[in-house]
Amino acid sequence: MAVPDYKLSSVLCGHSMDVRCVATTTESCILSSSRDRTAKLWHPEGVKDFVNVVTYKGHKNFVSCVCWLPPCEAFPEGLVITGSNDNTILGYNLQDGKVQIHLTGHENVVCSVAPSNDSGILMSSSWDNTARVWNVNKPQMTPIVLKGHQAAVWAVIQLANGAFATASADKHINLWRRDGGKINSLTGHTDCVRGLAVASSNTFLSCANDVTVRLWTNNGECLNTFHGHTNYIYSICINPTIPQGFVTSGEDGAVRVWSAGDCIRELRLPVESVWSVTCLNNGDIVTGSSDGIVRVFTKEPDRYAEETTLSQFEDEVQKVVAASQQEIGGFKLSEIPGPEVLLEPGKSDGQTKLVRRGTNVKCYSWSVEQNTWNEIGDVMGASPPSDGKTMYQGKEYDFVFSVDIKDGAPALKLPFNRNEDPWVVAQAFIHKHDLSQGYLDEVANFIIKNAKLDSLPASSNGFADPFTGEARYVPGSG
Repeated sequence: MAVPDYKLSSVLCGHSMDVRCVATTTESCILSSSRDRTAKLWHPEGVKDFVNVVTYKGHKNFVSCVCWLPPCEAFPEGLVITGSNDNTILGYNLQDGKVQIHLTGHENVVCSVAPSNDSGILMSSSWDNTARVWNVNKPQMTPIVLKGHQAAVWAVIQLANGAFATASADKHINLWRRDGGKINSLTGHTDCVRGLAVASSNTFLSCANDVTVRLWTNNGECLNTFHGHTNYIYSICINPTIPQGFVTSGEDGAVRVWSAGDCIRELRLPVESVWSVTCLNNGDIVTGSSDGIVRVFTKEPDRYAEETTLSQFEDEVQKVVAASQQEIGGFKLSEIPGPEVLLEPGKSDGQTKLVRRGTNVKCYSWSVEQNTWNEIGDVMGASPPSDGKTMYQGKEYDFVFSVDIKDGAPALKLPFNRNEDPWVVAQAFIHKHDLSQGYLDEVANFIIKNAKLDSLPASSNGFADPFTGEARYVPGSG
């Protein structure tokens, strides 16, 4: 089989925060949900473009997931279904965006929604450690609760044999009867299981934070384990145009295309997290990512983006890849975990974690009282110094001198740039280290000598000492 040459086709901008989920409708439209508290419907226009025709509002917090529920008895036009960090599920009219149903019952974030094989039956899963099966034809009916996991349930699907499967942060996949009774619990993944997809009438796929994909029989036997990603895998979807084909996305900023268990193509995006991936019926790949953009990739040349767009996209990718190779504290930026690590509670008050956000690194501290991670600030040093520069405390300098002030005491660091006034830098240095004012000329002359300054920066009589506020005499000024 010839390896398909997927390239960027369309860039869909409209969300103002992370796009956490993408899905499709039967008319080849795209649905997206975002941390900006909205979901959007994108309608195809022309050969390769999409236009945002409806924005769905109503949630009070992030919209973490979205799906299309096909027409059923109660809703003959179907419903756009969303789940949110406000613990609720909303169902909208596809065309006008009006809320048709409001489902409550989950006690924490609703992180996935999906249609079942049966008309009018909706599945949802939550951080409350449960999944639920709803009959939207009779929304007043109590849903079937799939209860048995010990941590957040990230995904739920219905297998071809009618059983339900749930994926959890407790590292297990549970299989359930249609009445909610537990069949068995599947082990094998060594970290949080994030996504599920029906592969055939007899098999299904799972992906996890342990950077693997597993193929299972509907009875729970693991047939194979596939490797390719280098960080958490968040999403998995069948690609109907590739033999035994599926696609995955994750925290390594990439989408991988698979055929019969072999990774045949990697699509790198200019982002840190590709939260969600799905496929259109024509085989085009749709992604939702941490930069708030929905992207479409195609293997059909007539749907490739314009050359200027492709070139700009590749430049953006290269910048992100280069940034990921930067180091901080001896670790590559790409090796520092992303924001998903903040989903795990801290072990003690004041515990700190470094978290990668784009090309920056932030430090968080755990508060037992507030039961949350609080951002302390940026961790400096994530950007490499320019040629000829030296990094010191997160800033670039032409020189960073070691100054011995007292015998037996550690040398003090003195950063300096050629465009600075050596007396001003010297004054700041002795003030910072609580040294005698008598050191001023000695330190200033040390800078002049070691920086080999042929001339001093231009000064005017309007100069004022930043610490005393008084003007000082500048040699040569009269």
